[in-house]
Formats: sequence, C-alpha cells, structure tokens
Amino acid sequence: MLTAERTKVEASRLKEALKRLTPPRYGPDYVSFDGARVWSTGPGGVEVEARVGEGSFPPVALPRRPLLGLLEEVEGEVEVALLEGRLLVRGGPLRAELHTAPPFSLAVLEEEGEEIFRAGEDFLKALRSALALGRRLTSYQAKVLVEVEEPRVRVAATDGYRLHLYTVRAEVFREGAYPLPAQAEEALKGLEGEVSFRLAWDGRALVAVARDGRAGLPLADGGFPPYRGVLPQVPPVGRIGAERKNLLEALKRALVVAAPQNHPVRLQAGGGEVRVQALDEAWAPVSEEVLPGEGDGEVTVDGRFLKEALEEVEGAEADLALYPGPRAPLVEVRDGRFYALIAGLLPPQNTGGQG
Repeated sequence: MLTAERTKVEASRLKEALKRLTPPRYGPDYVSFDGARVWSTGPGGVEVEARVGEGSFPPVALPRRPLLGLLEEVEGEVEVALLEGRLLVRGGPLRAELHTAPPFSLAVLEEEGEEIFRAGEDFLKALRSALALGRRLTSYQAKVLVEVEEPRVRVAATDGYRLHLYTVRAEVFREGAYPLPAQAEEALKGLEGEVSFRLAWDGRALVAVARDGRAGLPLADGGFPPYRGVLPQVPPVGRIGAERKNLLEALKRALVVAAPQNHPVRLQAGGGEVRVQALDEAWAPVSEEVLPGEGDGEVTVDGRFLKEALEEVEGAEADLALYPGPRAPLVEVRDGRFYALIAGLLPPQNTGGQG
C-alpha cells in the first residue's frame, strides 16, 4: 500500500506566495514546492522563494495558475499530499490533484554568503521605486546601482536625461557598489520589514533575506554611468517654489495638451507666482495656469519627468533649483531621502528633440 507524504498550509498564505512569484519569460509557468516553501526563477536569473508552512516533503514542480485557481475560493487550512507524481489538495469542499514535474534547482539562493548591509522597509520602497524607473528605460540602461557606504545605502537610476537618487540609512557591514537589473523589481514585491542583503556564494548576485522569503538578484553586466560627474558644483541660478500638490495637478493638466514628443512644460517664477505652460511642437503655449509661489527663474522640461520626480517627494512644498547645464538648464528636486536632476529642454530647432 502506498503512503502519501503530506502536510498542511494556510490557503491564504500559499495564494499570496504564488501571486508574488516571478513568472518565467519563456517556457511553462511552473513553481517548485516542498510543503514549506515555494520558489521560482524569472527573467534574468532572478530567483524568488516564499515560506508558506512548516512541514515538508520532497520538492516537486507544479503549474502555478491551475494551483492558484484551485485555491481562490478556499479559506483556512488545506492539506497537500504527494503521492506517485501527483499532488493531492484537500480543503473545505475542494478535492483536486495536480500532476507534478521535477523541481527547479536554485543557483543564486543555493548558498548565502557574507552579509553586506541590513535595512528596513524604507530601503525596500526606495529600491522598488528606482527599479520601476529602470524598467522604463532602454535595454542597456535598464539597471540601477546600489552603493553601500557607511552609514547609508544609495540607489541610483538614470536614463541620460534624468537622475534619481534614493538615500537610506542602513547597518553596513561591507562597503561596495552593486549594479542590479531592472527585472529585480518583481522579485522584491513580497518582501516586508527588515531585510538583510547578502552577497551570493559566488559573488555574482545579492540575496535579500526577509522574515518570510528570499530573493536572489544577479548582478547586472557592464558598468553604470558615472553620475557623480553631472551633480551641480556651483550655486543655483534660479529657484521655483510652490505647493507640491498644486504644482503636480497643474502638471497633469498641462501634459494632456503638451506636444507628445517631449511633453514640454515651461515653468516661470516671479512676483509671487508660478506660471505653468504646456507647449506645442512649435513651442507656443497651448495652456497656462498661474499658481501662488515664490522664486525667480524659468525653465522648460519634459513634464512627465518632473511629475514623476515630484511624486517621489514626501514634503508639502516643491522647491526646484535651477543650474546651468552643458546644453540646457538642469532642474534639481530633493527632499530628505530623494534627489532628482532633470535635463531641461531647448527649442527643437536647436536640439532636434530632447534637451
């Protein structure tokens, strides 16, 4: 008589884990499961592991979506049992079985190495924001740089027209710089609370270890642009200040009618006012709003870039500093943990497009 190896898991916990696992770019959407953990390998070699229970049996691979579909209406505990290449699932009214396949082996998460730094939820938020920007960039730029320097960690993302820096205090054990591919964003979705970042055993990846899961993040190939060389070294030549919420709303309205190529929006400060103008292809104003504000200066920027930078700021006020740039003015946005530097635009007859 055959005996099944079985254990019990919370249905809600298993469902959440299945939803956050990174699906493969190619091939069948399978996950590995051993009763205590589920794990998968995604694009770029990113690996994700989530803890779902305490018991265990020999690992197997399962089709993720069918298993998720079976669990959608189930509450409480479910019993899972492994028997002759099949996974039996029992819980409430559910009685089902799934055929299994050989499990995926883990390369990055196989063995954790030296701890690099330890940080909290604020760092995860910053890293996710930087990686989200990286995913919108072209392929060779689709990476971020994690710089570990006592007593903080900085994450940098750039596309050549804008630079985003996120700086968070951390407990640092080893300084260094680690480029990560933008695909790592998906792997970090389910991690919460304090996270320990470790160097993988072969030195080619970072491993993020949280209470209920781990993520293996292979380091990106190639270098990262030397962004420190573009940071302003001179005093600003102008400032534009306004309530952040008002400026964001005005930018959103301007972007509806601004020219679609570079979304040019002109900001003018003076006399206690800030004018926000959307420009067309010929750089003629097609809309204008006047906001209460302060400062003295004028700049034209890609309105999308400025909007995204202001959405990262946490304070009530938006304070833009204007600096001379090699071709067009530079716009600086900052608060306690976030810094952005955006290249201004020049009229299309001078640059042929983006400034």
